[in-house]
Amino acid sequence: MDRRSATLVTLDGPAGVGKSSTARAVAAELGYRYLDSGALYRAVTLGLVTAGIPVADWEGLTEDQLRALGVTVRPAMGGVEILLAGEPIPDAELRTARVTELVSRAARVPAVRGWLWNAQQQAASDGRLVSDGRDMGSVVFPDAGTRVFLVADPLERARRRLLDHGVESPLEGQVEAEAARLAARDHADQTRPVSPLVRPEGAHEIDTTHLTFEEQVARVVELARQAVDGKL
Repeated sequence: MDRRSATLVTLDGPAGVGKSSTARAVAAELGYRYLDSGALYRAVTLGLVTAGIPVADWEGLTEDQLRALGVTVRPAMGGVEILLAGEPIPDAELRTARVTELVSRAARVPAVRGWLWNAQQQAASDGRLVSDGRDMGSVVFPDAGTRVFLVADPLERARRRLLDHGVESPLEGQVEAEAARLAARDHADQTRPVSPLVRPEGAHEIDTTHLTFEEQVARVVELARQAVDGKL
């Protein structure tokens, strides 16, 4: 395993298992950069909306057309900066209601995934990167020295999701309804024809249901350090 691969860490798994927060903390602990794959999908979605390309035409887009949108990435302090037409994209613009509504549509377009694969490879050219998503260890970085697949009990995932959305004390009915929504999302992610959600071959599965946040971060950090030391 070369040094670049040894210092790549991927965290995959369904929604609500703590991928993004864990990946950020792991990157900070290791002194690596953090790549938010979800933000890249949102940036492309924003580019499509800004360019006025009808949603009905997205499926037939080519990678050349996507490059023409002007979405680019570059290394930044502790992470990867995403730009549109040469200007950094504020996080608020990536999380507007319109982008949130359409990002899953963009993610299903084969050309979008092809373009993003190239962007992600560019971001990881020097290694020392932690990325999270649903196909990081299976498609984007199958050579990563540390590939982790996070899982959790469905109701616990739903509870966490509601807390993230500002529901301080979720009621049982709210948790069950959110669990049903997550189950539908899981089915869509697992059965989509392009880059479905799967456990990457050779990945370390970590069940976060009964772990504290600090414990799950520590487990991933230890795996990453072992990879660098050549113990995996």
